[in-house]
Amino acid sequence: MMKRNKILVRINNLEEIESLKKLGISNFLFPLDKFSIGYNTFKLEELKVLNENIYLLINRVLDNKSIDEFKSIIDDLSFVKGIIFEDLGIYQIMKDSNIPLIWNQNHFAVSLSSINIWLDKVSSAFISNELEKNELKNIINNVSKPIILPVLGLNMAMYSRRYLLSSYNEYKDLKDIKRAILTTNNDKSFLAVEDEYGTVLFYNKYFNLINELDDIDDNKILFYYIDPNMLDVNELDEILNGKEIEFDNRFLEQKTVYRIGDLDD
Repeated sequence: MMKRNKILVRINNLEEIESLKKLGISNFLFPLDKFSIGYNTFKLEELKVLNENIYLLINRVLDNKSIDEFKSIIDDLSFVKGIIFEDLGIYQIMKDSNIPLIWNQNHFAVSLSSINIWLDKVSSAFISNELEKNELKNIINNVSKPIILPVLGLNMAMYSRRYLLSSYNEYKDLKDIKRAILTTNNDKSFLAVEDEYGTVLFYNKYFNLINELDDIDDNKILFYYIDPNMLDVNELDEILNGKEIEFDNRFLEQKTVYRIGDLDD
C-alpha cells in the first residue's frame, strides 16, 4: 500500500493544494517559470508565500543565458525542499549548495550502475518507468539511496526546441493552438504542448503502477511520484482508492530488447 505522506504530486494550479492535503498528500512539485516545459509553471513569488513542502521541477534544456538567469535566483531558493533537474548545468552550479538535488534524466535512468553513480552525487534520483517489471525491482532493491518512483502519469515521449505545432498550423493555414492531440499512422495518440521554449509530446495514455507496489520495498522509496496532467483532485482520489482506469504499462509488461536480433519475427 502506497503511503500518502510519501506521495509527491506535480501541481497544476495553486487551488489544488488544500484539496490534496485533505487526501493526506503533503509534498508538492512545482514546474518553475522560465525553466520548465510541458506544464503550467509557477513564479518564485507565488511559491515563497506557501508554507508547504515545495520541490521545484527544472526540465528544460538550458542555454548559457538561461543558466545565468538561474544563477541570479539561487539566493532566493533557500525555502525549497529540493530541486528536480534534467540539465546537468543545474547540477554544476548547485552541487555545493545546501539544497537537495534530484537527478531526473528519466530516459537515462534505466541502469543500476548509472543510477548509483548519480546517487553518490545527489540526494535522490527519479527512476525511469520504461523498465520491465523484473528490471525495475532489481534496481529498486539495489539502489544505494531511496529513489523516486513514478507511479501514475503520462510519459513524456519527446522534447524539441522547435515550435512543432506552430509550424504545422502555419503550413496548413490553421488556427494557432498550443495544445493538441496528435494521432499517428498506427493510431497511437500523443498530447502535444508548445510554449516559447519548444514542444513536448506526451504519450496520451496513463501509465499506472499503483497496483504493482505490493512487491516494492517501501524503504527504498523516497517518494511515489504522481503527474496528474489532466486529472483533477477528485479523479486522483478515486484512482488512489482503487478506481479502474484505462492505462498502458507496455514497458513494465514487455521484456527489454537489447539487440535487434532478439525481436520476434
